Amino acid sequence: MADKISRKDQAEETKRHIFNTALKLLDEIGFEKITIRDIVRAAKVSIGTFYYYYATKLDVFYETYHIADRYFEETVAPLLTHETAKERILCFFDHYARYCADITGLSLTSILFNSNNKCFNRDSGVGMLRILPQLLAYGQARGELSAEETPEEMSRFFMISARGLVYDWCTHDGGYDLHSALRRHVERLLRSYEAPPPVIYKP
Repeated sequence: MADKISRKDQAEETKRHIFNTALKLLDEIGFEKITIRDIVRAAKVSIGTFYYYYATKLDVFYETYHIADRYFEETVAPLLTHETAKERILCFFDHYARYCADITGLSLTSILFNSNNKCFNRDSGVGMLRILPQLLAYGQARGELSAEETPEEMSRFFMISARGLVYDWCTHDGGYDLHSALRRHVERLLRSYEAPPPVIYKP
C-alpha cells in the first residue's frame, strides 16, 4: 500500500515538475517559441514521459485549472464565512481576480482564454465551479437573491460574465486593475439578481 502511495506521489511530482518547467520557459521565451522538446529537455524527462501526462503543449498549461480548483477548495472556501451572500460572492471573485492577475499572471491567462479551451466546461462537482452555486443558493435561502433561476444557472451566467471581463483585461495587456474592475462588475450583477422586496398588503 505504501508503495502504491509513493508511486502516486512520485507521478504527481513528475507532472508538476513538467508544468513548472513549462511555466519557466513561458517567461523566458514565450508560448509560440516553446516546443515539447524544449520542455522535456529543460525538465530532464523523456518524450514518452511527457506524453504520459500531457497530449499537447497547450495541455500542460491547462493544468492551471486543476491547480486553481485545489486553490479554491483548500484556500478560498474556508474564508467564505461572511454573514451575507453578497460578501461571500464578492470575496469569491476577489480571489478569482487574484488568481488570474497575480498567481497565473497576464502571459499565462492570455493563453488560457481561447475558444478551444474545454476546461471552462469541466466537471462542476469540484473546485470553483462547485463552490459558486453553493454561495448563490445561500443567497436565495436568505432571501437576498431572486429564486427565478437555479443556483447552477446563475453560476454559469456569473462565470461567463467574469471570464468576459478577464478576456477584456487580457486584450488590454493588463492595462487596468482587474481586482477593482471585477469587483465593480460583480456588484452590478448582484444588483440585477436582488430578490424583490416583499409585498405588503394593507387592509
